[in-house]
Amino acid sequence: MRQVPRLALWVLLAIVIGLTYSAVITELVRDWIRDDNYSHGFLIPVVSLYILWETRNYFRQPLSPSNWGLLGILASAALFVLGAAGSEVFTQRVSLLGLLASIVLFLGGWRRLGLAGFPIAFMLFAIPLPYVIYYELTAPMQAFAAKVAVAGLQVLGVPTVAEGNMIHLPETSLEVAEACSGIRSLYAFLALGAIVARSTPGPMWSRILIFAATIPLSVAGNAVRVLGTGLGAHLIGPEAAEGTVHEMFGLFVFAVSLIVFILIRKVLGKLWSPVPSSPY
Repeated sequence: MRQVPRLALWVLLAIVIGLTYSAVITELVRDWIRDDNYSHGFLIPVVSLYILWETRNYFRQPLSPSNWGLLGILASAALFVLGAAGSEVFTQRVSLLGLLASIVLFLGGWRRLGLAGFPIAFMLFAIPLPYVIYYELTAPMQAFAAKVAVAGLQVLGVPTVAEGNMIHLPETSLEVAEACSGIRSLYAFLALGAIVARSTPGPMWSRILIFAATIPLSVAGNAVRVLGTGLGAHLIGPEAAEGTVHEMFGLFVFAVSLIVFILIRKVLGKLWSPVPSSPY
């Protein structure tokens, strides 16, 4: 009989949170639909729920509520109000994750938060960056990809000149647009790196290293993709920089970067994996 009131409490909490954040959640889903950079947002909650389901048996242990969670609930509510007052959707969305974490802490204690912390934090990858941060990242990433591509093309003997995020070839000019900045693959790699790091045995520093490796891999992979596009435009024509050929090459580079990441993970895994003792 004790399970019924507890279940009713969670259902009531879900209803209250759903009603309070209905507009925030609706607009977030719309961003996933209309912005290709965040179309992966539909997958993130599924992964988080799967992780929670996978660890469900650990949640059956006795509860040890913590009043620190109440402080977190109040802070998250204040963050939501401030975000709504300033029309800052990012702040409101982050406050939802803070609220969920604080409720778990308040009702279940630190051990429950330790179990639910990663799935909740993983939801950050489903939240689009504020436009100020987004453009601060994309602009230098575009310029970096253009410079690396031009340097690589010049090494290959292709006369090329970079002008900002423009690549001037003898036959045509290519623009490293926002869609080619690599922000989409960076987000995907970060999410993947977080999952892999979590499932990798070893000390915390090794997990952080695995997660951090996704950043240079993603940036380098995008630069190689731009380089390959420029080379294709030089050898084949401007059509190599768009359409199916362009998309397939991008998938190929992403796949190669993924393989390199897996190899890095295996190499690092061998460094901290215990050496089996001899039976003799």
